[in-house]
Amino acid sequence: MRNKIFTIPHLFKLLFLLGLVLVVHFAYITSFFAIFGKAMENTQTGNNYEAYQALAPIITLATIFLGDFLQMPRFFRKKNIDIVSQTIYFCTILTLTTLSAKDLTEQRAFPRSVIVLSYAFLLMYVFGWELLCSFISHRMYDNGELIIIGSNKSTMNQVRDKINPSLKGMDLDLSRSIRYSDKTAVRSAIRSNAEIFLCPDVPEDVKSDIILSCAKHKTVVYIVPQFYEISLYKSRIINLNDLMVMLVDRMGLTFEQRIVKRFMDIILSLLAIILSAPIMLICAIIIKISDGGPVFYRQERLTMNNKPYRIYKLRTMRIDAEAATGAVISGKDDPRVTPFGRFLRRSKLDEVPQFYNVLKGDMSVVGPRSERPEFVANFEKEIPGYSQRFAVKAGITGLAQVAGNYDTTPQDKLRYDLLYIKNYSVLQDLKIMFLTVRAIFSPHLYNRTFEDNKQTFVSSDNLIGEESGERRS
Repeated sequence: MRNKIFTIPHLFKLLFLLGLVLVVHFAYITSFFAIFGKAMENTQTGNNYEAYQALAPIITLATIFLGDFLQMPRFFRKKNIDIVSQTIYFCTILTLTTLSAKDLTEQRAFPRSVIVLSYAFLLMYVFGWELLCSFISHRMYDNGELIIIGSNKSTMNQVRDKINPSLKGMDLDLSRSIRYSDKTAVRSAIRSNAEIFLCPDVPEDVKSDIILSCAKHKTVVYIVPQFYEISLYKSRIINLNDLMVMLVDRMGLTFEQRIVKRFMDIILSLLAIILSAPIMLICAIIIKISDGGPVFYRQERLTMNNKPYRIYKLRTMRIDAEAATGAVISGKDDPRVTPFGRFLRRSKLDEVPQFYNVLKGDMSVVGPRSERPEFVANFEKEIPGYSQRFAVKAGITGLAQVAGNYDTTPQDKLRYDLLYIKNYSVLQDLKIMFLTVRAIFSPHLYNRTFEDNKQTFVSSDNLIGEESGERRS
């Protein structure tokens, strides 16, 4: 049976790009009217508008190219936060392209004020258009079926509980779980219209066979990447004679990236320290009055190249937090957290003193979360690739923090940390900062309760806490 050359998804993509072009030009026209108003009829303003018309074909082509390059018409399993980041990337690049095209084509009559103002209109209009098309796209199809494949019932149930909260926003329904050893059921699942989720405990050779079979039958498959798989992300493809080779480069940032990142850290930390000073003073007074204990929490942590430094935070727990429990990771309904400490954690104000660490050069605004030396030693023994997260400076916030919760497991956080390092860019840092602000208003802080964590981390080799009970990542 032949594949159809033109399908409904293809038509929807074309309509989206056409609408995107109209939305972009409407943003520029709106900007003209906002700045000039009734003066649009004047000869001088008419010349300005003619310059825009001369650039219109270039803006149109750039819109179509960027929209397709950023995969904006692809709404399959796309979340709203993906729409936000795509919108920001698209509007920023298109505005810079328009400014460049204006100078290269010598259309100097096109006012820069219009281009700058149009950026705000672009953000609003493009985001609105994407949301509308996303809503229509989700209503065009029924929810998909997701099948979990793993080694045993316990592991598959853990995965089910972990991913279930995210599936509603992806229009997916969990249907059943299958052991990978049941080859007949696995083959049947792959040949159906369902999507496949592979548990981390599926052996590598079996996982490879299942992925190949999914590719053959055009079945969507989800995998939890291991260290070597993340290392392959954005690796270079080279030819050695006629042999294709993937060159896995060293972990870390280039010299130029480190310079730019340090410059951003200095500017942002200075601004944060100055702007937050009155709020920090009020918080310090409240902490001191509440129990008379110290305002700040200090502890030795490790940053880039396993270099030790002393971290600063506002204290959120009782002075004797671990007298009875020992080192236990915090969780929901943690009795050790003070009433004001809960507010500090929810608002992330307890993290603000770390900007002093950033200014000193111990930390960066964005990077892997810092960790205690004794726990790093344990993690490096138990988790392959854990040492690679020290290829960059520790951060106040990071990809693992905005994607996970305070008590997300070290293994899961490591995956995000390594992906951040492999995919580093200034735009990614800005996106993580934006998501951090969004996370402040998120109701999800913990995967488990404090009592669950006490039972989970009972072994001294697996303790993931701090002497003052303040570790939350």
